[in-house]
Amino acid sequence: MAPGEIRVASAVRATVGEAPLWSTTERALYWIDGHRRVVFRLRDGVTEERELPFRPSCLVPDRQGGLVVGYKKGLGRFEFESGRAEQWPLSGVDFSDVSFNDAACDAAGRLWIGTRHAGGHAPVAALYSIGPDLRPVCGRRGLVVSNGIAFSPDGRRMYHADSRPGRVDAYDLDPATGMLGAPQCLIDYTGNGFRPDGCTVDEEGFLWVAEIEGWRIARYAPDGQLDRAIALPVAKPSSLAFGGPGLRTLFVTTISYGLDAAALAAQPAAGCLLALEPGVAGLPEHAFRADLGNVSMGG
Repeated sequence: MAPGEIRVASAVRATVGEAPLWSTTERALYWIDGHRRVVFRLRDGVTEERELPFRPSCLVPDRQGGLVVGYKKGLGRFEFESGRAEQWPLSGVDFSDVSFNDAACDAAGRLWIGTRHAGGHAPVAALYSIGPDLRPVCGRRGLVVSNGIAFSPDGRRMYHADSRPGRVDAYDLDPATGMLGAPQCLIDYTGNGFRPDGCTVDEEGFLWVAEIEGWRIARYAPDGQLDRAIALPVAKPSSLAFGGPGLRTLFVTTISYGLDAAALAAQPAAGCLLALEPGVAGLPEHAFRADLGNVSMGG
């Protein structure tokens, strides 16, 4: 594939494709359909899917193998081969008007996961960190749609998107304690007509953002300046992750939800998994490091 050339890596159409995650050990790409109870795996050009016990929101690697799945109202481990699902006890998050959304792990193995308001307009969502004891610690309140989370190569800076009204903030992060500094607005999307969704960081420390309704993904320097934008054949890219040999392929999940027949005909790749070679490598995803003790099985 030529540098920058965009291809359909998997033609399976998701309603809300989200949460791409590369497994280096399996040499496979996982992602979810957030509208259905489904997780996909692309390996050796073949796409498989498994049913989940609940609607998913996000995926991160599990140190013990398999996947950690963030569901709309909870967390658990999932083994793709067997379909075995394990639900974990979780307290301290009021889900009455919010649900979990995107997530990522920092270098210490903490799970950072945000919520989104059910209606997508009230600032009642929050950003949490979850450590080995599965106790959520609130890092920020007053969000509307907490979305993409990523970390600088040295682990001392965290990027976080609030999709409405649309901004990406940068935080100083203490790797030892997990304490966040004050949010600093890195990218303001006000008036752009599109919003930030998922994000990831490459080996050079630049931030890649899936810009939903923008027909593009974009790369930003650590100071927030636009480095480049790559046009896509779909209006709603949702998230992105590096994978493949040397982590040099950028996979992009997309959304078909809300598109009528005419729009789908004009965007035949909407909902599909896209891929391109951006000319820079990514970073391995950190795994969740939990001390779960005796967790009862569910599902």
